[in-house]
Amino acid sequence: MASHVGGYLRHIMDTCAQNRSGQVADYIPELAAVDPDGYGLSLCVHDGHTYSCGDSDHEFTIQSVSKPLTYAMVLSRLGAVAADPKIGVEPSGEAFNEISVDARRRPRNPMINAGAIMSASLLLPPVRDVAESVIVSTFAEIVDFYSACAGRRLTMDEAVYTSESRTGSRNRAIAYMLDSFGTLDTSPDAALDLYYRQCSIRVTTDDLAVIAATIANGGLNPRTGRHVFNQEVAQRVLSVMTTCGMYDGAGDWVTSVGLPAKSGVGGAIMAVLPGQLGIGVYSPRLDEHGNSVRGGETCRHLSTDLGLHMFNVTRESRVTIRAVYDISDVPVGTEWSEQERGFLRTCRDRVRVYELQGDLTFGGAESALRRLETDMDDFVVAIVEISRIGVIDPVARTMILSMKRTLEERGRQAMLVDPDGVMRDSVDRHRHDAIAPDLNVPEDLRGLDPTLPHVHATMDAAVADAEEFLLKRARDETVRDSG
Repeated sequence: MASHVGGYLRHIMDTCAQNRSGQVADYIPELAAVDPDGYGLSLCVHDGHTYSCGDSDHEFTIQSVSKPLTYAMVLSRLGAVAADPKIGVEPSGEAFNEISVDARRRPRNPMINAGAIMSASLLLPPVRDVAESVIVSTFAEIVDFYSACAGRRLTMDEAVYTSESRTGSRNRAIAYMLDSFGTLDTSPDAALDLYYRQCSIRVTTDDLAVIAATIANGGLNPRTGRHVFNQEVAQRVLSVMTTCGMYDGAGDWVTSVGLPAKSGVGGAIMAVLPGQLGIGVYSPRLDEHGNSVRGGETCRHLSTDLGLHMFNVTRESRVTIRAVYDISDVPVGTEWSEQERGFLRTCRDRVRVYELQGDLTFGGAESALRRLETDMDDFVVAIVEISRIGVIDPVARTMILSMKRTLEERGRQAMLVDPDGVMRDSVDRHRHDAIAPDLNVPEDLRGLDPTLPHVHATMDAAVADAEEFLLKRARDETVRDSG
Protein backbone atom coordinates (compact mmCIF):
# COMPACT_ATOMS: atom_id res chain seq x y z
CA MET A 1 0.00 0.00 0.00
CA ALA A 2 1.04 3.62 0.19
CA SER A 3 3.57 2.93 2.95
CA HIS A 4 5.19 0.22 0.83
CA VAL A 5 5.72 2.62 -2.09
CA GLY A 6 7.36 5.00 0.37
CA GLY A 7 9.48 2.06 1.54
CA TYR A 8 10.69 1.46 -2.01
CA LEU A 9 11.61 5.12 -2.46
CA ARG A 10 13.44 5.33 0.87
CA HIS A 11 15.31 2.12 0.05
CA ILE A 12 16.44 3.57 -3.28
CA MET A 13 17.51 6.84 -1.63
CA ASP A 14 19.46 5.00 1.07
CA THR A 15 21.28 3.08 -1.64
CA CYS A 16 22.12 6.14 -3.74
CA ALA A 17 22.99 8.41 -0.80
CA GLN A 18 26.30 6.58 -0.45
CA ASN A 19 27.47 8.11 -3.74
CA ARG A 20 29.13 11.44 -2.96
CA SER A 21 31.00 11.86 -6.23
CA GLY A 22 30.70 14.89 -8.52
CA GLN A 23 30.90 18.63 -7.93
CA VAL A 24 28.35 21.43 -7.59
CA ALA A 25 28.12 23.99 -10.43
CA ASP A 26 30.76 26.48 -9.30
CA TYR A 27 30.68 28.75 -12.36
CA ILE A 28 27.50 30.39 -11.01
CA PRO A 29 28.43 31.85 -7.59
CA GLU A 30 25.00 31.36 -6.01
CA LEU A 31 24.89 27.69 -7.08
CA ALA A 32 28.40 27.09 -5.75
CA ALA A 33 27.14 28.00 -2.27
CA VAL A 34 24.38 25.34 -2.04
CA ASP A 35 24.55 22.40 0.37
CA PRO A 36 26.10 19.60 -1.73
CA ASP A 37 24.43 16.93 0.41
CA GLY A 38 20.85 18.05 -0.28
CA TYR A 39 18.80 15.13 -1.59
CA GLY A 40 15.09 14.97 -2.32
CA LEU A 41 12.86 12.58 -4.27
CA SER A 42 9.20 12.86 -5.26
CA LEU A 43 6.96 10.64 -7.39
CA CYS A 44 3.55 11.83 -8.61
CA VAL A 45 1.18 9.23 -10.06
CA HIS A 46 -1.44 9.86 -12.73
CA ASP A 47 -4.17 10.98 -10.31
CA GLY A 48 -1.96 13.55 -8.55
CA HIS A 49 -1.07 11.56 -5.45
CA THR A 50 2.56 12.36 -4.57
CA TYR A 51 5.09 10.35 -2.58
CA SER A 52 7.83 12.53 -1.08
CA CYS A 53 11.14 11.59 0.54
CA GLY A 54 14.18 13.43 1.86
CA ASP A 55 14.49 17.15 1.13
CA SER A 56 11.36 17.18 -1.02
CA ASP A 57 10.22 20.54 0.38
CA HIS A 58 13.59 22.27 -0.17
CA GLU A 59 13.40 24.99 -2.82
CA PHE A 60 16.12 25.28 -5.49
CA THR A 61 16.27 26.99 -8.88
CA ILE A 62 14.88 25.11 -11.84
CA GLN A 63 17.75 26.00 -14.23
CA SER A 64 17.69 23.91 -17.44
CA VAL A 65 14.69 21.86 -16.34
CA SER A 66 12.82 24.97 -17.47
CA LYS A 67 13.70 24.29 -21.11
CA PRO A 68 10.94 21.79 -21.97
CA LEU A 69 8.37 24.06 -20.31
CA THR A 70 9.30 27.17 -22.27
CA TYR A 71 9.42 25.04 -25.43
CA ALA A 72 5.90 23.84 -24.58
CA MET A 73 4.82 27.51 -24.30
CA VAL A 74 6.31 28.26 -27.72
CA LEU A 75 4.56 25.27 -29.27
CA SER A 76 1.28 26.20 -27.61
CA ARG A 77 1.45 29.79 -28.86
CA LEU A 78 3.08 29.45 -32.27
CA GLY A 79 2.72 25.79 -33.19
CA ALA A 80 5.38 23.47 -34.56
CA VAL A 81 5.08 24.96 -38.06
CA ALA A 82 6.38 28.28 -36.78
CA ALA A 83 8.80 26.85 -34.19
CA ASP A 84 10.59 24.31 -36.39
CA PRO A 85 12.24 26.85 -38.74
CA LYS A 86 13.81 28.43 -35.65
CA ILE A 87 14.71 25.40 -33.49
CA GLY A 88 15.69 21.89 -34.61
CA VAL A 89 14.83 18.65 -32.84
CA GLU A 90 17.99 16.61 -33.43
CA PRO A 91 20.39 15.50 -30.65
CA SER A 92 23.53 17.60 -30.66
CA GLY A 93 25.86 15.00 -29.15
CA GLU A 94 27.54 17.93 -27.42
CA ALA A 95 27.57 19.55 -24.00
CA PHE A 96 24.60 21.70 -22.97
CA ASN A 97 26.50 24.98 -23.32
CA GLU A 98 28.18 24.33 -26.67
CA ILE A 99 27.76 26.95 -29.37
CA SER A 100 25.86 24.45 -31.49
CA VAL A 101 23.79 25.03 -34.63
CA ASP A 102 22.85 22.88 -37.62
CA ALA A 103 23.44 23.46 -41.33
CA ARG A 104 20.47 25.86 -41.39
CA ARG A 105 22.07 27.79 -38.50
CA ARG A 106 19.28 26.79 -36.14
CA PRO A 107 20.02 25.59 -32.60
CA ARG A 108 20.01 21.82 -32.88
CA ASN A 109 17.28 21.34 -30.27
CA PRO A 110 15.45 23.26 -27.51
CA MET A 111 17.17 21.38 -24.67
CA ILE A 112 20.63 22.93 -25.15
CA ASN A 113 21.31 26.53 -24.15
CA ALA A 114 21.25 27.85 -27.73
CA GLY A 115 17.82 26.32 -28.29
CA ALA A 116 16.52 27.53 -24.92
CA ILE A 117 17.62 31.11 -25.63
CA MET A 118 15.88 30.88 -29.00
CA SER A 119 12.71 29.57 -27.29
CA ALA A 120 12.74 32.54 -24.92
CA SER A 121 13.23 34.93 -27.84
CA LEU A 122 10.13 33.57 -29.59
CA LEU A 123 7.97 34.65 -26.64
CA LEU A 124 9.11 38.28 -27.07
CA PRO A 125 7.88 40.72 -29.72
CA PRO A 126 9.91 40.64 -32.99
CA VAL A 127 11.49 44.06 -32.49
CA ARG A 128 15.07 45.10 -31.77
CA ASP A 129 14.23 47.51 -28.97
CA VAL A 130 12.43 45.59 -26.21
CA ALA A 131 11.45 47.61 -23.16
CA GLU A 132 12.18 46.13 -19.74
CA SER A 133 8.47 46.29 -18.95
CA VAL A 134 7.83 43.92 -21.86
CA ILE A 135 10.43 41.46 -20.53
CA VAL A 136 8.84 41.64 -17.09
CA SER A 137 5.32 41.06 -18.44
CA THR A 138 6.50 38.18 -20.64
CA PHE A 139 8.28 36.62 -17.68
CA ALA A 140 5.05 36.92 -15.66
CA GLU A 141 3.38 34.81 -18.36
CA ILE A 142 6.16 32.23 -18.05
CA VAL A 143 5.67 32.10 -14.28
CA ASP A 144 1.92 31.65 -14.82
CA PHE A 145 2.55 28.76 -17.22
CA TYR A 146 5.08 27.01 -14.98
CA SER A 147 2.81 27.51 -11.97
CA ALA A 148 -0.13 25.98 -13.83
CA CYS A 149 2.04 22.92 -14.56
CA ALA A 150 3.16 22.66 -10.91
CA GLY A 151 -0.27 23.32 -9.41
CA ARG A 152 0.98 26.08 -7.11
CA ARG A 153 2.33 29.62 -7.40
CA LEU A 154 6.06 29.73 -8.16
CA THR A 155 8.48 32.63 -7.64
CA MET A 156 11.92 33.72 -8.84
CA ASP A 157 15.15 33.70 -6.84
CA GLU A 158 16.48 37.25 -7.29
CA ALA A 159 19.98 36.40 -6.04
CA VAL A 160 20.44 33.56 -8.53
CA TYR A 161 19.04 35.70 -11.36
CA THR A 162 21.53 38.46 -10.57
CA SER A 163 24.39 35.96 -10.25
CA GLU A 164 23.65 34.34 -13.60
CA SER A 165 23.21 37.70 -15.35
CA ARG A 166 26.63 38.86 -14.16
CA THR A 167 28.53 35.67 -14.99
CA GLY A 168 26.80 34.41 -18.15
CA SER A 169 29.49 35.25 -20.68
CA ARG A 170 29.13 31.99 -22.58
CA ASN A 171 25.36 32.34 -22.89
CA ARG A 172 25.91 35.92 -24.02
CA ALA A 173 28.25 34.61 -26.72
CA ILE A 174 25.63 32.08 -27.82
CA ALA A 175 22.91 34.75 -28.07
CA TYR A 176 25.11 37.10 -30.09
CA MET A 177 26.17 34.26 -32.35
CA LEU A 178 22.52 33.52 -33.11
CA ASP A 179 21.97 37.23 -33.69
CA SER A 180 24.93 37.37 -36.07
CA PHE A 181 23.35 34.55 -38.09
CA GLY A 182 20.17 36.60 -38.43
CA THR A 183 18.06 33.96 -36.70
CA LEU A 184 16.96 36.08 -33.72
CA ASP A 185 13.96 38.31 -34.44
CA THR A 186 14.28 40.22 -31.18
CA SER A 187 16.96 41.77 -28.99
CA PRO A 188 19.61 39.23 -27.93
CA ASP A 189 19.92 41.01 -24.58
CA ALA A 190 16.17 40.77 -23.99
CA ALA A 191 16.16 37.06 -24.90
CA LEU A 192 19.07 36.46 -22.51
CA ASP A 193 17.42 38.36 -19.68
CA LEU A 194 14.22 36.35 -20.09
CA TYR A 195 16.23 33.11 -20.18
CA TYR A 196 18.11 33.97 -16.97
CA ARG A 197 14.82 34.78 -15.26
CA GLN A 198 13.19 31.48 -16.22
CA CYS A 199 16.23 29.53 -14.99
CA SER A 200 15.94 31.29 -11.62
CA ILE A 201 12.40 30.13 -10.81
CA ARG A 202 12.29 28.26 -7.49
CA VAL A 203 10.83 24.75 -7.31
CA THR A 204 10.84 21.64 -5.10
CA THR A 205 11.02 17.99 -6.11
CA ASP A 206 7.27 17.82 -5.43
CA ASP A 207 6.80 20.60 -8.00
CA LEU A 208 8.94 18.80 -10.56
CA ALA A 209 7.07 15.52 -10.02
CA VAL A 210 3.71 17.26 -10.58
CA ILE A 211 5.04 19.10 -13.65
CA ALA A 212 6.31 15.78 -15.01
CA ALA A 213 2.94 14.15 -14.28
CA THR A 214 1.24 17.01 -16.13
CA ILE A 215 3.38 16.22 -19.18
CA ALA A 216 2.70 12.49 -18.68
CA ASN A 217 -1.04 13.24 -18.70
CA GLY A 218 -0.88 15.06 -22.02
CA GLY A 219 -0.87 18.54 -20.48
CA LEU A 220 -3.56 17.90 -17.85
CA ASN A 221 -2.43 18.79 -14.33
CA PRO A 222 -3.50 15.78 -12.22
CA ARG A 223 -3.90 17.88 -9.06
CA THR A 224 -5.88 20.83 -10.40
CA GLY A 225 -7.61 19.20 -13.36
CA ARG A 226 -6.52 22.12 -15.54
CA HIS A 227 -5.49 21.58 -19.17
CA VAL A 228 -2.27 23.59 -19.40
CA PHE A 229 -1.38 22.47 -22.94
CA ASN A 230 -2.64 19.90 -25.41
CA GLN A 231 -1.69 16.32 -26.23
CA GLU A 232 0.20 17.27 -29.40
CA VAL A 233 2.46 19.64 -27.44
CA ALA A 234 3.06 16.97 -24.79
CA GLN A 235 4.01 14.44 -27.45
CA ARG A 236 6.51 16.82 -29.06
CA VAL A 237 8.03 17.80 -25.70
CA LEU A 238 8.37 14.16 -24.59
CA SER A 239 10.01 13.23 -27.87
CA VAL A 240 12.66 15.93 -27.58
CA MET A 241 13.22 15.18 -23.88
CA THR A 242 13.84 11.54 -24.81
CA THR A 243 16.47 12.24 -27.45
CA CYS A 244 18.03 15.46 -26.14
CA GLY A 245 17.10 16.05 -22.50
CA MET A 246 20.25 14.53 -20.99
CA TYR A 247 22.64 16.21 -23.44
CA ASP A 248 25.60 14.12 -24.62
CA GLY A 249 24.58 11.37 -22.19
CA ALA A 250 21.16 10.90 -23.84
CA GLY A 251 21.91 7.55 -25.50
CA ASP A 252 23.09 5.90 -22.31
CA TRP A 253 20.13 7.42 -20.46
CA VAL A 254 17.51 6.07 -22.87
CA THR A 255 19.13 2.64 -22.78
CA SER A 256 19.60 2.31 -19.03
CA VAL A 257 16.72 4.43 -17.67
CA GLY A 258 14.24 4.69 -20.54
CA LEU A 259 12.35 7.74 -19.28
CA PRO A 260 12.03 11.09 -21.08
CA ALA A 261 13.94 13.44 -18.77
CA LYS A 262 15.52 16.85 -18.33
CA SER A 263 18.37 17.78 -16.03
CA GLY A 264 19.57 21.11 -14.67
CA VAL A 265 22.90 22.32 -13.31
CA GLY A 266 21.18 23.18 -10.04
CA GLY A 267 21.08 19.42 -9.37
CA ALA A 268 17.55 18.58 -10.48
CA ILE A 269 16.28 15.86 -12.80
CA MET A 270 12.67 15.69 -13.98
CA ALA A 271 11.61 12.38 -15.55
CA VAL A 272 8.33 11.25 -17.11
CA LEU A 273 6.71 7.86 -17.65
CA PRO A 274 4.10 8.79 -20.29
CA GLY A 275 0.54 8.12 -19.23
CA GLN A 276 1.53 7.05 -15.72
CA LEU A 277 3.71 9.23 -13.50
CA GLY A 278 6.28 11.97 -13.01
CA ILE A 279 9.51 12.02 -11.00
CA GLY A 280 11.45 14.88 -9.44
CA VAL A 281 14.94 14.39 -7.95
CA TYR A 282 17.34 16.92 -6.43
CA SER A 283 21.01 16.40 -5.53
CA PRO A 284 23.48 19.16 -6.45
CA ARG A 285 26.66 17.21 -7.21
CA LEU A 286 27.04 16.94 -11.00
CA ASP A 287 28.84 14.55 -13.36
CA GLU A 288 30.91 15.48 -16.40
CA HIS A 289 27.75 15.98 -18.48
CA GLY A 290 26.28 18.48 -16.02
CA ASN A 291 23.72 15.97 -14.71
CA SER A 292 23.09 15.17 -11.04
CA VAL A 293 25.13 12.12 -10.03
CA ARG A 294 22.76 10.82 -7.36
CA GLY A 295 19.76 12.02 -9.36
CA GLY A 296 20.82 9.91 -12.32
CA GLU A 297 21.54 6.88 -10.13
CA THR A 298 18.18 7.33 -8.41
CA CYS A 299 16.34 7.34 -11.74
CA ARG A 300 18.21 4.21 -12.83
CA HIS A 301 17.11 2.40 -9.69
CA LEU A 302 13.53 3.62 -10.08
CA SER A 303 13.46 2.38 -13.66
CA THR A 304 15.02 -1.01 -12.88
CA ASP A 305 13.55 -1.73 -9.46
CA LEU A 306 10.03 -0.52 -10.22
CA GLY A 307 9.93 -1.60 -13.87
CA LEU A 308 9.42 1.94 -15.22
CA HIS A 309 11.40 1.75 -18.49
CA MET A 310 9.06 3.15 -21.14
CA PHE A 311 9.88 0.27 -23.49
CA ASN A 312 8.73 -2.41 -21.07
CA VAL A 313 6.39 -4.51 -23.18
CA THR A 314 3.19 -4.81 -21.17
CA ARG A 315 -0.50 -4.37 -21.85
CA GLU A 316 -1.16 -2.44 -18.66
CA SER A 317 -4.49 -0.67 -18.64
CA ARG A 318 -4.62 2.81 -17.12
CA VAL A 319 -7.77 1.66 -15.31
CA THR A 320 -6.38 -1.40 -13.49
CA ILE A 321 -9.43 -1.66 -11.20
CA ARG A 322 -12.21 -2.99 -13.42
CA ALA A 323 -14.96 -3.05 -10.81
CA VAL A 324 -15.58 -2.66 -7.05
CA TYR A 325 -18.63 -4.07 -5.27
CA ASP A 326 -19.77 -5.85 -2.11
CA ILE A 327 -21.42 -9.29 -1.92
CA SER A 328 -24.94 -8.11 -1.06
CA ASP A 329 -26.30 -9.93 -4.11
CA VAL A 330 -24.45 -13.18 -3.35
CA PRO A 331 -26.56 -15.75 -1.43
CA VAL A 332 -25.31 -16.79 2.02
CA GLY A 333 -23.72 -20.24 2.11
CA THR A 334 -25.98 -23.15 3.04
CA GLU A 335 -23.39 -24.84 5.28
CA TRP A 336 -23.98 -22.46 8.20
CA SER A 337 -26.57 -22.70 10.94
CA GLU A 338 -29.68 -20.57 10.71
CA GLN A 339 -28.33 -18.24 13.39
CA GLU A 340 -25.03 -17.92 11.54
CA ARG A 341 -26.82 -17.30 8.25
CA GLY A 342 -28.85 -14.56 9.91
CA PHE A 343 -25.68 -12.85 11.11
CA LEU A 344 -24.01 -13.16 7.72
CA ARG A 345 -26.99 -11.49 6.02
CA THR A 346 -26.35 -8.39 8.14
CA CYS A 347 -22.74 -7.89 7.05
CA ARG A 348 -22.64 -8.61 3.30
CA ASP A 349 -21.51 -5.02 2.77
CA ARG A 350 -18.39 -5.71 4.87
CA VAL A 351 -16.95 -7.95 2.17
CA ARG A 352 -15.68 -5.95 -0.80
CA VAL A 353 -14.56 -7.34 -4.15
CA TYR A 354 -11.92 -5.61 -6.32
CA GLU A 355 -11.65 -6.91 -9.88
CA LEU A 356 -8.30 -6.12 -11.55
CA GLN A 357 -7.44 -6.27 -15.23
CA GLY A 358 -4.49 -5.90 -17.61
CA ASP A 359 -0.80 -6.62 -17.08
CA LEU A 360 0.02 -5.47 -13.57
CA THR A 361 3.08 -3.27 -13.13
CA PHE A 362 4.10 -0.77 -10.46
CA GLY A 363 1.72 1.99 -11.56
CA GLY A 364 -1.34 -0.25 -11.58
CA ALA A 365 -0.47 -2.00 -8.32
CA GLU A 366 0.12 1.35 -6.59
CA SER A 367 -3.25 2.67 -7.73
CA ALA A 368 -5.13 -0.50 -6.74
CA LEU A 369 -3.51 -0.87 -3.32
CA ARG A 370 -3.91 2.81 -2.47
CA ARG A 371 -7.62 2.39 -3.25
CA LEU A 372 -7.71 -0.54 -0.82
CA GLU A 373 -6.06 1.56 1.88
CA THR A 374 -8.52 4.40 1.29
CA ASP A 375 -11.48 2.01 1.58
CA MET A 376 -10.16 0.06 4.58
CA ASP A 377 -12.64 1.50 7.07
CA ASP A 378 -15.50 0.29 4.86
CA PHE A 379 -14.70 -3.44 4.75
CA VAL A 380 -13.54 -6.32 6.90
CA VAL A 381 -12.60 -8.65 4.05
CA ALA A 382 -11.14 -7.60 0.70
CA ILE A 383 -11.35 -10.11 -2.16
CA VAL A 384 -9.01 -9.24 -5.03
CA GLU A 385 -10.05 -10.98 -8.23
CA ILE A 386 -7.23 -11.34 -10.80
CA SER A 387 -8.70 -13.61 -13.49
CA ARG A 388 -8.19 -10.84 -16.06
CA ILE A 389 -4.55 -10.25 -15.10
CA GLY A 390 -2.08 -11.59 -17.68
CA VAL A 391 1.35 -10.81 -16.21
CA ILE A 392 2.43 -9.55 -12.78
CA ASP A 393 5.87 -7.99 -12.71
CA PRO A 394 8.16 -8.53 -9.68
CA VAL A 395 7.45 -5.22 -7.96
CA ALA A 396 3.69 -5.48 -8.44
CA ARG A 397 3.86 -9.06 -7.14
CA THR A 398 5.57 -7.93 -3.95
CA MET A 399 3.05 -5.13 -3.48
CA ILE A 400 0.07 -7.46 -3.97
CA LEU A 401 1.51 -9.98 -1.51
CA SER A 402 2.16 -7.20 1.00
CA MET A 403 -1.59 -6.62 1.08
CA LYS A 404 -2.02 -9.68 3.32
CA ARG A 405 0.28 -8.38 6.05
CA THR A 406 -1.04 -4.83 5.91
CA LEU A 407 -4.68 -5.86 6.24
CA GLU A 408 -3.95 -8.36 9.01
CA GLU A 409 -2.24 -5.62 11.01
CA ARG A 410 -5.56 -3.74 10.89
CA GLY A 411 -7.65 -6.78 11.88
CA ARG A 412 -8.87 -7.44 8.36
CA GLN A 413 -8.46 -10.23 5.86
CA ALA A 414 -7.15 -10.30 2.27
CA MET A 415 -8.18 -12.98 -0.21
CA LEU A 416 -7.20 -13.62 -3.79
CA VAL A 417 -9.26 -15.21 -6.56
CA ASP A 418 -6.70 -16.61 -8.99
CA PRO A 419 -8.36 -19.22 -11.24
CA ASP A 420 -5.38 -19.47 -13.62
CA GLY A 421 -2.71 -19.72 -10.93
CA VAL A 422 -0.95 -16.53 -12.02
CA MET A 423 0.23 -15.92 -8.45
CA ARG A 424 1.68 -19.40 -7.91
CA ASP A 425 4.82 -18.59 -9.84
CA SER A 426 5.09 -15.37 -7.89
CA VAL A 427 4.89 -17.25 -4.59
CA ASP A 428 7.67 -19.56 -5.76
CA ARG A 429 9.75 -16.51 -6.67
CA HIS A 430 9.21 -15.06 -3.20
CA ARG A 431 10.34 -18.32 -1.61
CA HIS A 432 13.50 -18.09 -3.70
CA ASP A 433 13.96 -14.48 -2.57
CA ALA A 434 13.73 -15.63 1.04
CA ILE A 435 16.81 -17.80 0.40
CA ALA A 436 18.65 -15.38 -1.92
CA PRO A 437 17.11 -11.95 -1.23
CA ASP A 438 16.53 -9.66 -4.20
CA LEU A 439 18.57 -6.54 -3.42
CA ASN A 440 16.11 -4.50 -5.49
CA VAL A 441 13.42 -5.19 -2.87
CA PRO A 442 13.45 -3.00 0.28
CA GLU A 443 14.68 -4.84 3.36
CA ASP A 444 11.35 -4.55 5.19
CA LEU A 445 9.64 -6.41 2.33
CA ARG A 446 12.24 -9.15 1.85
CA GLY A 447 11.00 -11.01 4.93
CA LEU A 448 7.42 -10.98 3.67
CA ASP A 449 5.55 -14.24 4.30
CA PRO A 450 5.21 -15.61 0.76
CA THR A 451 2.53 -18.19 1.42
CA LEU A 452 -0.62 -16.02 1.19
CA PRO A 453 -2.90 -18.95 2.16
CA HIS A 454 -6.19 -17.27 1.21
CA VAL A 455 -5.93 -17.95 -2.53
CA HIS A 456 -8.96 -19.48 -4.23
CA ALA A 457 -9.75 -20.77 -7.67
CA THR A 458 -13.33 -19.46 -7.64
CA MET A 459 -15.26 -16.54 -6.25
CA ASP A 460 -17.65 -18.93 -4.48
CA ALA A 461 -14.75 -20.41 -2.53
CA ALA A 462 -13.49 -16.95 -1.60
CA VAL A 463 -16.95 -15.87 -0.40
CA ALA A 464 -17.23 -19.00 1.74
CA ASP A 465 -13.81 -18.25 3.25
CA ALA A 466 -14.86 -14.65 3.90
CA GLU A 467 -18.01 -15.85 5.66
CA GLU A 468 -15.95 -18.17 7.85
CA PHE A 469 -13.62 -15.29 8.76
CA LEU A 470 -16.56 -13.02 9.66
CA LEU A 471 -18.09 -15.72 11.87
CA LYS A 472 -14.79 -16.42 13.62
CA ARG A 473 -14.21 -12.68 14.14
CA ALA A 474 -17.68 -12.34 15.67
CA ARG A 475 -17.08 -15.31 18.00
CA ASP A 476 -13.74 -13.87 19.12
CA GLU A 477 -15.35 -10.51 19.85
CA THR A 478 -18.08 -12.22 21.87
CA VAL A 479 -15.53 -14.14 23.97
CA ARG A 480 -13.48 -10.97 24.46
CA ASP A 481 -16.53 -8.97 25.57
CA SER A 482 -17.75 -11.68 27.94
CA GLY A 483 -14.29 -12.05 29.49
